[in-house]
Amino acid sequence: MTSISRSGFTSLALVLLLLVGGVGSVTAQNGAQTNPEWGVDLFESMESMVDDYNANADSVDLGPVSLAGATNVYVTDGDERATYTIYMDGDHRITDVQQGTDPDAVRKMTMSRATIDRIASADNPAAAFRSAVESNDIVIKGEPGEVVEQIKWTVINLVKGFLL
Repeated sequence: MTSISRSGFTSLALVLLLLVGGVGSVTAQNGAQTNPEWGVDLFESMESMVDDYNANADSVDLGPVSLAGATNVYVTDGDERATYTIYMDGDHRITDVQQGTDPDAVRKMTMSRATIDRIASADNPAAAFRSAVESNDIVIKGEPGEVVEQIKWTVINLVKGFLL
C-alpha cells in the first residue's frame, strides 16, 4: 500500500487547487451595483460602527493572516445581495467603507445579513468580527480570477482552527 506524507499531501492539494483555480472563469466586478433598500441601511450601520471597530482592532488577532487593502464584502438575505468594499490597514483598522465592489480587490468576504447586523451592533465589533471568521459565519476567499488568493485562502480556511 502506498502512503503519502503530509508534505506530499499538501503539495498534491496545492497542485489540485492550482488546476481547479486556473480552470475557473474570470468574473468581472462592477463597483456600481445597486444595493437593496436594506443594504443602504446596513451601509449606514457599518459606517457608524467603524470608530468602535477601530478602537478595538487589537481584538482582531488573525495570527499571520493579513486583511490589509481592499476586500469586497457580499452580504446575503434570502435571494437579495448587498455589496460593499472594506479597506483595512496592516493593523486591521478600517480606513474606508464603500458601497459596491472594488474591481481591484483580490479577496472577498461572504456573510449573511444577520451576521453583519450582529457585528455592527456589538459592543466590540472587532471581537465579533474575529469570532464570526473563526466560526465560519464569515468566509474569506480569493476573488474569481485571483488564483494566488484563492489558494492562499483555501489553505488558511483549512488550517484556521490552528491559527486562530
